[in-house]
Amino acid sequence: MAVYTKLSESNLKEFFLNYNLGKLLNYKEIKEGIENTNYFIQMESGKFILTLYEKRVEEKDLPFFIGLMKNLFDKNFPSPNPIINKNGNYITEIKNKKAAVISFLIGKTKKNLIQMNVIRLVYIQLDYTL
Repeated sequence: MAVYTKLSESNLKEFFLNYNLGKLLNYKEIKEGIENTNYFIQMESGKFILTLYEKRVEEKDLPFFIGLMKNLFDKNFPSPNPIINKNGNYITEIKNKKAAVISFLIGKTKKNLIQMNVIRLVYIQLDYTL
């Protein structure tokens, strides 16, 4: 089980007032994973994933991870797009935890990364930093 922080519909409705995504239509806990709490979110504007960063993730590391995800998305790598809130930030708080909203990708969880996946990620990141 990977839902460490339970959210109610009212928690989510209040949280999503911070975004320009329309009304909350539906939500569901995502039980896969081991580190963070994740929710599938259906808004008027589309499907998203809400991630709550639990204690094992250090707050100082979040800008790097969000920046990497944004960079991969911008370079047309099949990666979710971090969603910016009304204050111009990618990180928001809910229940005293840092959280991010990302676009939903259709697909399945990768259980094992093959070497080419990793090499492609490194290449894209190096190209960005050079």
